[in-house]
Amino acid sequence: MEQYVNYLPQFKGFGIADAEMEKMAKSLLVLKPEDYERLGCAVPKDDAPIVGLLLGREDGHYCSDEDLVKALASAGLRVLFMNYSNHLRQLSKCAALVLPGGCFNTPEWYYTDAKVADQGKYPNQRCRAYIECFKFAMAIGMPVLGICAGMQVMAAECGLKLYRSQDYVETPLHHQTQERLAHYIDLLPNKPFSVMMGVQWRLPVNSRHSELLAPVRVQQEELGIKNLPLNIYALATDGVPEAVGKMEKGLLGVQWHPENYAAHGDEMQQRIFNWLVEKARNFQ
Repeated sequence: MEQYVNYLPQFKGFGIADAEMEKMAKSLLVLKPEDYERLGCAVPKDDAPIVGLLLGREDGHYCSDEDLVKALASAGLRVLFMNYSNHLRQLSKCAALVLPGGCFNTPEWYYTDAKVADQGKYPNQRCRAYIECFKFAMAIGMPVLGICAGMQVMAAECGLKLYRSQDYVETPLHHQTQERLAHYIDLLPNKPFSVMMGVQWRLPVNSRHSELLAPVRVQQEELGIKNLPLNIYALATDGVPEAVGKMEKGLLGVQWHPENYAAHGDEMQQRIFNWLVEKARNFQ
């Protein structure tokens, strides 16, 4: 049964209060038709691919950022909002998965300096939902887009390692800032990502992450991961990976928030979400 999420102006996004979620945990949460109009998007057709979007958390609510919902809807996707208790059933209705950004603890073994071997343990419900959804999608070949923390979960689950903070890197860059333009990234030329973006060199990005992927040299030389499990598509100028994946297999992760550009008319950043709908149509 479908139920509608609400527009939450205090969070500039869509979601539902905890008390309501308890009653609707087994429902399929979607946008109202008028909410597509609010976003300036056409109501998607019944045969449009459905993307599963894991909800974030804000002050007693499950919610998702308006910019991200708009970027997905603008690509022609129907958005299905997923909670942390019925996520796999919800995801089974979808043709693509988005792991969004957010602040939550992740497993200790993800890090270069892991203090305990806790593989298989989940520090919280939200992390568990991210990991289980990612594994489910990978098992059936469903396309996945990871953004910021979602990219980090995706990369770590594939075998790459994270730094706990940018203090691990000698860098003049600010990786955690609210500035619209935080720094530039270098796109590796003639790779699927740079070809899709139509850029063979530098791209300006925002940056709101405290944790980060360890540089390629550290992954290979210090950690012994000689054959990287994901392709590197873009690097910050300090060597930190900013875009990774296997796009030919429907897997892409970006460290910045492209939705904050795409939702405000940036056609280049919108291509990331258009890529996802293309892969979702092929998966359907």
